[in-house]
Amino acid sequence: MLYYYLSYNPSMQSYSDIQIYSVAILLFFTMLFFLQFFRLMLRSKNKRYLRKYRSVKKLKKLTWSEFEHLCLLFYREQGWKVKGNEQHGADGGVDLWMKKRGTRAIVQCKKYEDAKVTVKVIREMYGLMHEYDVDMAIVVTTSGFTKECDRFVEEKQITLIDGETLVEMIGKMTR
Repeated sequence: MLYYYLSYNPSMQSYSDIQIYSVAILLFFTMLFFLQFFRLMLRSKNKRYLRKYRSVKKLKKLTWSEFEHLCLLFYREQGWKVKGNEQHGADGGVDLWMKKRGTRAIVQCKKYEDAKVTVKVIREMYGLMHEYDVDMAIVVTTSGFTKECDRFVEEKQITLIDGETLVEMIGKMTR
């Protein structure tokens, strides 16, 4: 359309094909520059947000939805394509759906004050992993896990991330 307008509009001077292509290329690279600039600004904003939560005490002050959002940003910063729970309610045990280089994963975020995540939650995630045919499952919590959880996940594609580990990982990422 731009080509047609610039080359066939009688009220304007006639432009050569090279001039039209040059303008199109210039517009393309300008849009690409602005897209990259906005991505960089968004990543910077996300890192500043994550940097605020470098202690378990601060993590525990978050609401459950804020904790899920923090986990979403955390995994996005690691290069995952992350989709959150749009239902904002009962999610069937999956809070985040992720994909990275052909690997598909599900995440359950458990925001607990002092109680530890039990093996019941981990067994449910193991079942959901097979139900949704994903490669791995991750359970992230602000507290910790019972010993039964650690035994259950041995030789399974399930990752357990407690509050201390999450804070450590955020610290490494935001340096």
